[in-house]
Amino acid sequence: MTKYSPITCLSKAALFTDLPIELKEKLVTVSEHQQKFPKGSIIRQPDDGKDGMIVIDQGKAKVYNLSKDGKEVVLGILKKGDIEGQQHLFKQSESENFVEAVEDTWVCSINRADFQNLLQKTPDLSLKLLNNFGEKLVAIEHNSVLRNTLDAKERILAYLNDLANEQGKNEVKLELKKKDLASYLGITPETFSRKLKELEKDGKIEVHGRWIKMERLIM
Repeated sequence: MTKYSPITCLSKAALFTDLPIELKEKLVTVSEHQQKFPKGSIIRQPDDGKDGMIVIDQGKAKVYNLSKDGKEVVLGILKKGDIEGQQHLFKQSESENFVEAVEDTWVCSINRADFQNLLQKTPDLSLKLLNNFGEKLVAIEHNSVLRNTLDAKERILAYLNDLANEQGKNEVKLELKKKDLASYLGITPETFSRKLKELEKDGKIEVHGRWIKMERLIM
């Protein structure tokens, strides 16, 4: 059995991957590790008093908030190596988002106050975080384009294509439930199911349960 390594856990986050080993060792001193959250449990929620960043070590989690009528609005899915809450490392504020484990999930976390103390001594970390913020802004802008300029069928196909390119293969597994994925794409679950069937009928995709095979990838 492979021995757990806190440095390896933190290195899964693109934010920390290229940092020198000595800086990663400093990050370990201000972080917690191997916190387990069973499937369906809440990792973070509004007013829970936890004001830091989490790194997904193993498993998957969905990020969502609630609309005025109490419905979930899915903002994204966190996978192994993904991070959430980095903005809270810089400004003390209450998050409006929930983070829920969609399968048994282990996380690493860094508290804001501890990180702030470390940041004062390691300015290189500031640059890494800024670069990560830039990548996330690009992803948000891309999803905004999907929501606002494409019809439902095009949104689904674009999302599947992005997922396939990200994984480097033309067959992907839908990690989110259909209702959550529909919410993420800004369409109803009924429309999602109907358009998915239309895409299959058009020969664009093949659906095998939660697995979807793309006809071809657009790089």
